[in-house]
Amino acid sequence: MSYQPTGAIAAAATTSLPEEIGGERNWDCRYSWVRDPSFTMKALWVAACPDEAHEFFDFMTAAAAHSRPERHLQIMFGIGGEHDLSERTLPHLSAWRGSGPVRAGNGAWTQPQLAVYGELFDAAFRVREQLAEIGPATRTFS
Repeated sequence: MSYQPTGAIAAAATTSLPEEIGGERNWDCRYSWVRDPSFTMKALWVAACPDEAHEFFDFMTAAAAHSRPERHLQIMFGIGGEHDLSERTLPHLSAWRGSGPVRAGNGAWTQPQLAVYGELFDAAFRVREQLAEIGPATRTFS
């Protein structure tokens, strides 16, 4: 699920899919998670999709480079590179089989998880030989 305008790869195309029918734990997964790029990059190279791999890596490094320096690296970004993924309830929408509330956003974006630095650098390590040209966003990342 690659978003062509930015190169982001969404974790899933779902929002408010419940953990159990009738449950309240309904999360929005339409985001690009930093923990996934090293696995995604490897899969894209194995599947012979170098353009998508480069675009995804450029997206991740651009999103990370534009993070606020006073905060930890976010664990996820919007597919357009958005940083604020504040969760909100949409009461005007019906939930699947009564599994409300319907939510947009994902409060997990504020969680500091130091492992994401390693995941991002692992992605860079995996593609180091395949990156013929480093894009401007990647050069900005430090």
